[in-house]
Amino acid sequence: MCSSVAAKLWFLTDRRIREDYPQKEILRALKAKCCEEELDFRAVVMDELVLTIEQGNLGLRINGEVITAYPQVVVVRVPTPWVQSDSDITVLRHLEKMGCRLMNRPQAILNCVNKFWTFQELAGHGVPLPDTFSYGGHENFAKMIDEAEVLEFPMVVKNTRGHRGKAVFLARDKHHLADLTHLIRHEAPYLFQKYVKESHGRDVRVIVVGGRVVGTMLRCSTDGRMQSNCSLGGVGMMCSLSEQGKQLAIQVSNILGMDVCGIDLLMKDDGSFCVCEANANPFQEPKKTKTNKQKITQRKKLSFFPLPDDE
Repeated sequence: MCSSVAAKLWFLTDRRIREDYPQKEILRALKAKCCEEELDFRAVVMDELVLTIEQGNLGLRINGEVITAYPQVVVVRVPTPWVQSDSDITVLRHLEKMGCRLMNRPQAILNCVNKFWTFQELAGHGVPLPDTFSYGGHENFAKMIDEAEVLEFPMVVKNTRGHRGKAVFLARDKHHLADLTHLIRHEAPYLFQKYVKESHGRDVRVIVVGGRVVGTMLRCSTDGRMQSNCSLGGVGMMCSLSEQGKQLAIQVSNILGMDVCGIDLLMKDDGSFCVCEANANPFQEPKKTKTNKQKITQRKKLSFFPLPDDE
């Protein structure tokens, strides 16, 4: 069976996250927009694709259907913590080689798969970053207890492939680090990072699309923990952001080659920012109308966190 009907835009996702709320909302919004603009649209799950090279030419099949007209644009949502070069990136490279414009491109996604890779890309560009150490191999966490001591305690310890605030610790001292050695899983290396005390429990998520800031959210922990992720019970509120903060987020997006991304910024006492992380799969819910009681409750939770400087 052959298909020559051109779907101008594809939404490509993975079965592991297909049913997650963000993917459903993005799919719904894309369908509605394509219908409004009278654009052909198709949602594709990565597992459905068969990649072919026949008579020296790249090809594609979906559930036995030979695709002869390819999308102009592919919006990619893959679970970055688990991205595999031999499977997921292979599919994305294939589509890119066939002339499809991917958002985001394979290399840009790889730049955000591993938190230390992100910092490697940003280093040397004048981007403010917390001092960070990591290591090669899987069993070298213990040796870093002494190596990373120059970062001073307490220090931040993160799994390089962690997500949604998981596998992140604030190590109080060397004894705490030694205890973590026996508690953590070692499938991926960890990084050790200088603690930005003044931003404890809060950060600013900046959504950048096409090199332009389209949204900013102050995220705050409500239980005293260091992580401010909403998935861990933190609360978020739309906020304004200084021009310096916006330009920093755009600079990071450009260096990483991202079309769509979420840049998390830590706040310093002097009003400046440093980069915490970059996310290739950002999702920010549309601002919903709240009752006065809900607004007051949220304001109380955020009341002792100063907002980023307005322009």
